[in-house]
Amino acid sequence: MRKVKIVYLPVLALITFMAFLSACKKFVDIAPPLTQAESSTVFSSDQTATSAAAGLYYQITASNLTYLNGAITVYTGLSSDELIDAGSNSTYDAFENNAIPSNLSAINSAFWSNAYKYIYQANAVIEGLNSSVTLSKPVKDQLMGEMLFTRALNYFYLVNLFGDVPLETSTDYLVNGSMPRTATSKVYSQVINDLLTAETLLTASYASSVNTRPTEMAAAALLARVYLYQKDWINAETQASIVINSGSYNLETNLNNVFLATSGETIFQLARPANNTAEGLAFIPSSSSAKPTFAIRSSLLNAFTSGDNRKTSWLNGNTINGTAYYYPYKYKQRVNNPVTEYNVVLRLAEVYLIRAEARAEQNNISGGQADINLIRNRAGLTNTTASTSAALLNAIAAERQLELFAEWGHRWLDLKRTGTIDTVIGTAKSIVWKPNNALYPIPLAQIQLNPFLTQNSGY
Repeated sequence: MRKVKIVYLPVLALITFMAFLSACKKFVDIAPPLTQAESSTVFSSDQTATSAAAGLYYQITASNLTYLNGAITVYTGLSSDELIDAGSNSTYDAFENNAIPSNLSAINSAFWSNAYKYIYQANAVIEGLNSSVTLSKPVKDQLMGEMLFTRALNYFYLVNLFGDVPLETSTDYLVNGSMPRTATSKVYSQVINDLLTAETLLTASYASSVNTRPTEMAAAALLARVYLYQKDWINAETQASIVINSGSYNLETNLNNVFLATSGETIFQLARPANNTAEGLAFIPSSSSAKPTFAIRSSLLNAFTSGDNRKTSWLNGNTINGTAYYYPYKYKQRVNNPVTEYNVVLRLAEVYLIRAEARAEQNNISGGQADINLIRNRAGLTNTTASTSAALLNAIAAERQLELFAEWGHRWLDLKRTGTIDTVIGTAKSIVWKPNNALYPIPLAQIQLNPFLTQNSGY
């Protein structure tokens, strides 16, 4: 397909539905729907339609520690057994102590409101694309696939963080504003359908060698994860194999290259043209004499075995008043320039671990061993000794903890989906942990706006 220049300066009509009204007092903060004239303007050409899609990515990365730009990594890291608040911050402490009040500003502003803002924007672009009769088919298909992928990504995290959530698939704010919570199973069905459709619409590569736009393989990788969470082992293995066998990606042999913008391991990443990552800014101290805002828990630090190069490559530390504080160092840039790192959403190592687990669940021991050994060997470790399905699953869980730490909430979500969260977090935080803490509270502000929303148990 032909390449289309991405225009990051939005046209007037794009501003109308991409900007969100700060004074909006009704329901989730959303803009009014496009008029017919505005929609026809935005989606009249390949260039302006592409600008509309690019505008969504800009919104996602515009602010630090928001939903898809650092918040999931940091806050779930605190909720799990990965991170501690090395200082004293009431918001961070609420997540670390698993005592999040429903009126906590961050649970609404960093998570819920942003998620539904992005979903609304994706829905607006989808509706505009469906209405357009002037766009070229390759561009229309690509953008439709991108928006379906992005909507699925948002809903995947919403249901895993909050449980049942309203399933909004249109820009009808009157319907959306009074929508009750939708069963998680139905939300997952929508996610799967969106990704299956995206997989057919997206191309194997698009416009850039650094994978900053969703592709067919990005849809397959996220599908593999979703099927794994649904315990659909066959489809999880199938989708993971599609990505692995595509030959489009390779495990970086040097761990310090994994999170570079040019990494051959990256399947999809969110770019910030003028900035490095929100995680780098959040995790890396301002100087060697400064205490990091977030430090690695001792249990995670001690989980690394001797010879594991991930410990030396992906952790760093400062010693303050005789106390060593280790912090995540996957991203190595704190300042804005030069920009060498983007926010890695999907990478090949996770896909190998997905396939390893799916194979182990199907009693394909040798296949699962082969996949996990690729990850272990890259880290400088010997092959796994696990030789039964149960032992291999335990080995894969341990490998996921070390490979995917401080990265998109993997640890928090893994503990929940495998049913081990009460044991693991209940042991690590025995004084504060309650089983209902596995779900975050529905923001009180949203319940007050929408009487059809109900609260999660225990809040």
